[in-house]
Amino acid sequence: MNKPLATIGAVVLSASLVSAKGAQAEPPAAQGTWSLNNWTARDAVQLTVSYRQGSSRWSWSSGQNLADLKGLSAEQLHAMSTPATFALERDPGVFFFQGTIVFGVGHGEYRFASNPSFAAKLEALGYGPIENDDVSLMMMAVRDITIAYAAQVKQLGLKDVGVSDLARFMDHGISLEFVRDLAAAGYAGLTPDDVVRLRDHGIDGRYVARIQSSGFKDVTVDQIVKLHDHGVD
Repeated sequence: MNKPLATIGAVVLSASLVSAKGAQAEPPAAQGTWSLNNWTARDAVQLTVSYRQGSSRWSWSSGQNLADLKGLSAEQLHAMSTPATFALERDPGVFFFQGTIVFGVGHGEYRFASNPSFAAKLEALGYGPIENDDVSLMMMAVRDITIAYAAQVKQLGLKDVGVSDLARFMDHGISLEFVRDLAAAGYAGLTPDDVVRLRDHGIDGRYVARIQSSGFKDVTVDQIVKLHDHGVD
């Protein structure tokens, strides 16, 4: 599966979308509105998906390869006005879009159908009990959390990594290569918080390896951050 052309730009306007106050007779529907435009380079569109639950709302926007939007063609993007029905498949489930495109600008509604085996596969990898309602799985789908990514994160030896950490890694642009380089530099036992902190400070495995090759051994994450932030190379 192709990765999005841009990193996820999620705007979260509430502390949690999944936990609403009070008991609910039925789980919230995983559906909302979408918009797109093709003012991007190459065969791609900028796709925005919005979801509302009560007073909570989020919006996610990312560049998507046209080839990943099954059922949407370049001819439709260039048409004066045309109906559009297409789908975006992710490991946690599939987004089904329906609406209208006018001169490369589209809008409409979507619904998300979760993959019933996704949560079970994550639990088999050791991620603990997974909330497998449609909305929770949709939150993982917009971040394009895959089984392959989740499996390799586990294999890289992070401490107490959970499914919420996978979401944080995606939001902070943490790739498998980034974690792998840290492990190769002798930091295989990092916590998810350590990984996020190093990423946010612009510290990668190559910097850590150079610090150690300079004669500093058993350097803590706090010390690495201080060295980097004070311009020590």
